[in-house]
Amino acid sequence: MRALALLLPCLIALPILAQKAKPAPTKAEPAKEPKVNWDGEWTLHASQSDKIDEQIETHLKDLNFGLRLLWKKKLQSACKSFGQLDILAGSTFSVTLDKERSIDTPFDGTEEAWKRSDGEAFKVSLSGQGPTLTQTLTGEGYTLKHVYSMRKDGASLALQVTYTHPKLDNPFSYKLVYKRKE
Repeated sequence: MRALALLLPCLIALPILAQKAKPAPTKAEPAKEPKVNWDGEWTLHASQSDKIDEQIETHLKDLNFGLRLLWKKKLQSACKSFGQLDILAGSTFSVTLDKERSIDTPFDGTEEAWKRSDGEAFKVSLSGQGPTLTQTLTGEGYTLKHVYSMRKDGASLALQVTYTHPKLDNPFSYKLVYKRKE
């Protein structure tokens, strides 16, 4: 009986040992991210975009009357809806917002000077890669962050704009959606 007790574990282990050892998994090559085609003319898709004036009113609703008027004016002058974007992504990321001067930013994060058509000067830089790029515009006392996100279909993109100011308690943000012009 004792011999059977010693032999039983060996009989159970025998089929396990007879199985072929599985080869070690080969290291899969990382999937290459497809190149994003930013180039082209883009038209605002208003029904999918935020209404900026309504967003401003909602954002400022808890401020007193005087501060609400002050911030409303500042936000309306800085935060605009653009009907059209023209993008060219070559050695730099170049975007023209409606009839503004083009904003040309190198992909390496280098800061460039840019002046808006109303004369306001900004320092502009670009970060990110693939389907999401972040363009930071630093003006006199405030910052605008433009986050461009290409949708998977490649026929539309979202532009998330965030306005920050040291004296404004919460950043103000809104989204614009654009369709590729045929």
